[in-house]
Amino acid sequence: MKIALLTLTRGSVSGGYAKYLQEVVPRLAAHPEVEALRVYVPREMAARDPSYQPWQTLSALRREVVAWKPDVVFIPSSVTLDAGAIPIVNLSHNMEPLERPLAGNAPVEALRNLVRAAVARQALRRARRIIAASNHVRDFLVARWRVDPDRIGVVYHGVDLPPETVRPAALQDIDEFLFTGGSIRPARGLEDLADVPGVVAIAGGPDPGTVRYARRMRRELGNAVWLGKITPAEMAWCYENARLFVMTSRAEACPNTVLEALAHGCLSVSTDKAPMPEFYGDAALYYRGGDRRDLARAVGEALRLSPAAAVELREKARARSRHFTWDRTTEATVRELRRALG
Repeated sequence: MKIALLTLTRGSVSGGYAKYLQEVVPRLAAHPEVEALRVYVPREMAARDPSYQPWQTLSALRREVVAWKPDVVFIPSSVTLDAGAIPIVNLSHNMEPLERPLAGNAPVEALRNLVRAAVARQALRRARRIIAASNHVRDFLVARWRVDPDRIGVVYHGVDLPPETVRPAALQDIDEFLFTGGSIRPARGLEDLADVPGVVAIAGGPDPGTVRYARRMRRELGNAVWLGKITPAEMAWCYENARLFVMTSRAEACPNTVLEALAHGCLSVSTDKAPMPEFYGDAALYYRGGDRRDLARAVGEALRLSPAAAVELREKARARSRHFTWDRTTEATVRELRRALG
């Protein structure tokens, strides 16, 4: 099977997307069913990794891909390219534009989300096959966008741990803290943290269109230590040393922070909104999403667990994390690409 993998963005890619390529591309290239793999990325990305093929314009990219004649075009996002008769497989893994395009966002960012949703809808309608990053994504596409469920396969992302941990500078003098991480956006639901007891360390930074929300959260969350964008090694230290991890997000597909919290054996308190129970199962305590008082209750309950009960939850988390490996992600992706060929 000859595969053309396309990154169709003119801007920067998220850390999660870069991690996806880093883990999946070499595994795809080494897979026994893959005869050849070409990975096309914007010129700026290719300059950092010469193993990728650069592209400058979509028209030139289309001509090159069609001339190479791959069996399938794989686009790990919800955008598309006219590849003629070559089947396209899209990966759907960004739920904010689909579920919460407007809520809490500044007008410009809300407009961007509406455009992203429209582009995604067009791309997924044209795709021969769709890879959903969770059952939650699949269920949304089937129920809300009336996508044929037979065209959708669910493939979870994987998780691995960095080889070392590094204590963030902002936490040098703080030994007891709760932890949460991710981009600072209204869909994160950080306002739920206002009533939790103790210090909350928050990793991540705002996007250009969400600075206003980030400023409001800094005013409202007087119990927060803002870490900014930190390294994977610093994230790992926070997972390992936090009293517990808190997940408040309103819109997720396959949340990397949840997978990482599981792999680190974190004691976790999570919103009950999908897809979090799909990943945590019984390895977390839950609160009613959007209810800050209920989150404070759940956090207090978690902190009062006996040592034996806390250890049991941590072991459940580590056991669940073993279901999410990049080898499984790659094998399931190859399966879905093969299905696109009939």
